[in-house]
Amino acid sequence: MKKNIYDSYLTKVMLGATLTLSPLGVVANVPDVGFPSRIAAPAPPSTITVKGTIADSQGPLIGATIKEKGTTNGAVSDIEGNFTIQVSSPNAILVISSIGYVQQEVKVGSQKVINITMKEDNQSLNEVVVVGYGTQKKVNLTGSVAAVNVEKEMQSRTVTNLSNVLSGMMAGVTALQSSGAPGSDGATVRIRGLGTLNSSAPLIIIDGMEGNMDAVNPQDVESISVLKDAASSAIYGARAANGVVLITTKKGKRGSVDVSYSGHMSFLSPANTYDFVTNYADYMELMNESATNRGLSAYFAQSTIDDWRAAQANPNGIADSGYPNYVAYPNTDWEDELFRTNVLQDHTVSLTGGSDKIRFLTSAGYQDNPGIVNNTGQKKYMIRTNLEANPTKWLTVGMNTFASQADLDNSRFSDANTYLMATNPGTYTKYDGYYGTSAASEENSQDNNLLFWLDRGLGYKRSSRFNTTMFSKVKFLKHFQWDFNFNYSRLITEQRTWFNGEMEKMNFRTGQISTTKTSLDQMSVNTYNYGNYARTIEDLLHYDQTFGKHDVSALLGYQEYYYRADDVSTGKKGLPDYTLTVPSVATEMVSIGGSTSDTSTRSVFGRVNYAYDSKYLFEADFRYDGSSRFHKDHRWGFFPSFSAAWRVSEENFMRNSGFGNLKLRASWGKLGNSSISEYLYQSSYSSTSYSFNNIQSDGLAVTTLANSALKWESTAVTDFGVDATVFDNRLDFTFDFYHKKTTGILYRPSIYMTVGVKTAPYKNIAEVTNNGVELTATWRDHIGKFHYSVSGNFSYNHNEVSKYKGKLERGWVTNEDGSQTYKSNIGDVSTGSTTRVIEGRIINEYYLLSPYKGNGTYYNADGTVNINGGPKDGMIRTEKDMAWVKDMIAAGYKFQPNTTVGKNKLWYGDYIYADKNGDGIYGSSYDYEFQGKSNRPPMFYGFQLSASYDNFDFSANFAGTLGSKLYWSPSVSHSTLCRLGYEISSEIANNHYYYDPDDPENTKTNITAKYPRLVGESGYQANAASTLYLFNANYLKCKSMTIGYTLPTALAAKVYMKSLRLYVTGENLFTITSYPGMDPELGAGYVYMPSRSIAIGANITF
Repeated sequence: MKKNIYDSYLTKVMLGATLTLSPLGVVANVPDVGFPSRIAAPAPPSTITVKGTIADSQGPLIGATIKEKGTTNGAVSDIEGNFTIQVSSPNAILVISSIGYVQQEVKVGSQKVINITMKEDNQSLNEVVVVGYGTQKKVNLTGSVAAVNVEKEMQSRTVTNLSNVLSGMMAGVTALQSSGAPGSDGATVRIRGLGTLNSSAPLIIIDGMEGNMDAVNPQDVESISVLKDAASSAIYGARAANGVVLITTKKGKRGSVDVSYSGHMSFLSPANTYDFVTNYADYMELMNESATNRGLSAYFAQSTIDDWRAAQANPNGIADSGYPNYVAYPNTDWEDELFRTNVLQDHTVSLTGGSDKIRFLTSAGYQDNPGIVNNTGQKKYMIRTNLEANPTKWLTVGMNTFASQADLDNSRFSDANTYLMATNPGTYTKYDGYYGTSAASEENSQDNNLLFWLDRGLGYKRSSRFNTTMFSKVKFLKHFQWDFNFNYSRLITEQRTWFNGEMEKMNFRTGQISTTKTSLDQMSVNTYNYGNYARTIEDLLHYDQTFGKHDVSALLGYQEYYYRADDVSTGKKGLPDYTLTVPSVATEMVSIGGSTSDTSTRSVFGRVNYAYDSKYLFEADFRYDGSSRFHKDHRWGFFPSFSAAWRVSEENFMRNSGFGNLKLRASWGKLGNSSISEYLYQSSYSSTSYSFNNIQSDGLAVTTLANSALKWESTAVTDFGVDATVFDNRLDFTFDFYHKKTTGILYRPSIYMTVGVKTAPYKNIAEVTNNGVELTATWRDHIGKFHYSVSGNFSYNHNEVSKYKGKLERGWVTNEDGSQTYKSNIGDVSTGSTTRVIEGRIINEYYLLSPYKGNGTYYNADGTVNINGGPKDGMIRTEKDMAWVKDMIAAGYKFQPNTTVGKNKLWYGDYIYADKNGDGIYGSSYDYEFQGKSNRPPMFYGFQLSASYDNFDFSANFAGTLGSKLYWSPSVSHSTLCRLGYEISSEIANNHYYYDPDDPENTKTNITAKYPRLVGESGYQANAASTLYLFNANYLKCKSMTIGYTLPTALAAKVYMKSLRLYVTGENLFTITSYPGMDPELGAGYVYMPSRSIAIGANITF
């Protein structure tokens, strides 16, 4: 039977794009296009014409690709499945491929007609994914597991850390950058939201052993699996409450020895900047406005402003100090001076190969990331050897070893970034060996030259890692295997820092030195050395057997883990010379310190899998963990899980349903968490000072109270899921709903002051509940030689503190005398200020005032003031607004924080706040409300696009958030509060309120502005924590986009290569957002911004 003609190219494209993107609310409009039935290269002389038909079990197959191997010569089967191709010789080999079918190769020989019947490719169903202590076919999974083919991703990506690969790639898995600084630019990975009030970091397993994700060279990684539910994670028990990330590195393979090179050169630039006022004359006028708005004298003399204007008109003129005007009268853009472009290099060379007896992979990597700020770079060296051998058929032995060294520049970027707001454009950067200081005499004397802070830090920081795992596998009694694994890891951090004491500051306007060299007796040198090591021993017993339609497998394991960390720090001062900066030459000890800690665990765990006829799947896991972090009476925890799945598509009634796979999943499990410091069940001592005989003495004292009753946090997860593949395996679809509840959360409650200065003990006092849904859809297809795929994922998570210190109670209480008092227990039952942890709300939910919202009628019909009739948006913009405010005050109402009308109190251009509790005080502490949002978005999404045509390929990855809010504090940053020596936002400078009732025709008047009036120093009405500064932080970010070209195999062979691929790729290319700050992914405030990179790279195999 012939296939329906509507199974055409156009139908495939429209169906694939619609089914994949419609869950995300995106449907592409596909134009009506025609496609040729044959695409062929010009025939060379003396060619052979071959005809034929391509079909499958149901009839002719449309759109199959027929290529002559090693060339670009090809054809495509038409609607009837027919094709015609001209090949170069009888030795030519035809390669026939089509999405959803097994690729075939046929030698032409003497054949003039070749008919091919394609077999369905069940590769997607038979895909193997890594799970805890083993692998499983994806189609047989009963838990919620997601996977990324990192080896494929890293052919194009230029990420500096492995964690950044995960961004936008998997539903329920978030990877958010918090800094772009080299060495600190890894992403914070979270699986299914925040499940506890402690660390929500997932467990990272590298080749079966716990490790650090960003310690691994991304080029060495083959795949990443993420275990999201309890059924898949329970085998890791106490460490898996926040999910598990399984990283599998590449291994050697049987066959020839290959030498591969992967490398790129990236051109870095700031991904985003925040605009400040950089014209100093404008800055001074704005500062003067902020002062006079409050009835104060202007900060800057008009003559100073005029001097700057004149110098700006003649920047190359010479000032009285002898310096050029652009130096003596600066207009510095500090972001432009701080952040700059740079070039990153990354190179990896690997050697792989093997035989039936031995397989090996050895790689060496080098990365030079100078960053986008001077003196903040990192150089990283990485080596790896993975070795596996089979001395006999029943014995496998091997070793996975990697080491790395990272050398980080020791700049004082943290200081420079801290002072990014606390500086001004009237300070020049550096000239003639001197660093500039504020040139205007009226300016804040405590100005901050950012380059001074950046260059002042000297020294080095080196981190060295070593990690090795030795393993053996013994097969016996046909169905059994015993594994023994031993892992040892070591981290050593060495740091020695000092500062450049020869730096001097100058006021280039006056020519006077304001800061001289630091005297040698005050020159200091500090050291910090940290080291840790861990060792793990594992014994695993595997059993695997099939009885007819019954498949049974089991695992029983035992693990011991020990970890120890030590650190020591010293500080000395008094150096004989600026260039001698070793501690031994310093004359005076300033400080010395150090600490030691250790922890250990023992675990027994197991798993049983059963499958009947590949239709009915069942799995049970358990882990019994003991941890030294708890008292011996509460040391052990038992963590079980159960899961089942039904492959509906394998039932007889589903044989012709069109589903390649349809599986229903359900699971429940219990996990643990011990994410607290060591020894907290015991009282701890530390040094303290006390008075003895009226003399200060040093001694030891109990500083932290003990709680020997501490127990494990426990997380129970219920998950329901659906996995499906349809349309000849073109569409993959996965849906999950989960409920997660963590009980007995370890947290420090508040204690009464009568206890003294002691730290409260941890207690099992809180509960957190998470509910969420996850959706992933992928469409893969081709149109002739044009292959493409579209993938999208979406996740929603809602967390709630379901138990803490008690419920919030607030409201009016009637006293004995009949009067009423408003009372609230929020201080007793919550923790925090503008964000709070409280029962019944989101973790760290915003707790803010709201602006007053009136209707603009001002007065009632009887002439009395209308409490609901004030300014519509809460800002006092007009004289009618001000009259209403005054009448409200006269009627007994109050507006906080400033309660009276006046330039230095409540004035034109100020906001008033809503009276939520109805006590007549607008903006009081009782008017704060929970906003239903935290700084963590509830919704994340991502989508990936890929396409190839002949030897060209394209890919792109996007990630975004929905429902995101960020509170950007109004104290200094994005604020109309103006302080001497601090930057002013360009956005606020260009759109702030101004009105002077004594001069209403002033050209600066702007009563419709977005932002309030500028005010100087203090008494700031709009400084209250309110939703005015709670910004929409939704974003869509292009994480990567790549165009590549692979040289045909025949041409690569001519230059002695097996393969050569060249590509151009961009990372962090653009962000679509309305958030006014630096980058919503980084959160509110100023950090080392991520870089935008454009890279050229190559993947070569010899």
